[in-house]
Amino acid sequence: MPQTLFTARSGGVSSREFTSFNLALHVGDLAAHVMTNRDLLASALSQRQPIYMNQVHGNLAIEVSSANSKAITADAIFTSEVGLPLVVLSADCLPILISAKGAVAAIHAGREGLINGVISNCIQAMRAIGAIDFEAQIGPAICANCYEVDMQMYLELTDRFPNLATEGSRHALNLRAEALAQLKELGVKVSIIDICTAESENHFSYRRDGKTGRGAGVIAL
Repeated sequence: MPQTLFTARSGGVSSREFTSFNLALHVGDLAAHVMTNRDLLASALSQRQPIYMNQVHGNLAIEVSSANSKAITADAIFTSEVGLPLVVLSADCLPILISAKGAVAAIHAGREGLINGVISNCIQAMRAIGAIDFEAQIGPAICANCYEVDMQMYLELTDRFPNLATEGSRHALNLRAEALAQLKELGVKVSIIDICTAESENHFSYRRDGKTGRGAGVIAL
């Protein structure tokens, strides 16, 4: 049975600018603090060292193993290896954990990833290695009320992806609704943790704070 968790801001160590359990090396926090936090996460999992991605808001899905676990640039990783934790980092984007018979995956789905197919790329790649019976958990992420974009972007994206639409007067995008629609179209059962990162002080939010850390979604087969 796959195991999942999502971290929040509390716990860990941080420098003055980073208030808590930051797990990202690329946001300006001290590397020593980040690695201490990553060690704390690894010890809590009581399994092997988790695999992290270099996330670039793309749509690449890569199969990983304990023998292929470093310097991975992708926005989705999946594995059929039992006991190998996969990590997705986020601070408003959707952290999506996929469990199936035979494999698990961690997906980083922001605006660009969603519209460019990162979810379908990952599910199709997992099916290619024999995974079946998919379920997804969407973790804490920015809600439709808080994700405003400029009007031109709103009109262009909602014309192509109607599930992103909210109200034209507010021109905010509903990333969760689009992800939910894509997952259901792929035959994936979905559950959602209904926490908005921009509204929750216990979660990192790039939209709210600018300079901030990243929380994690973790899954292992």
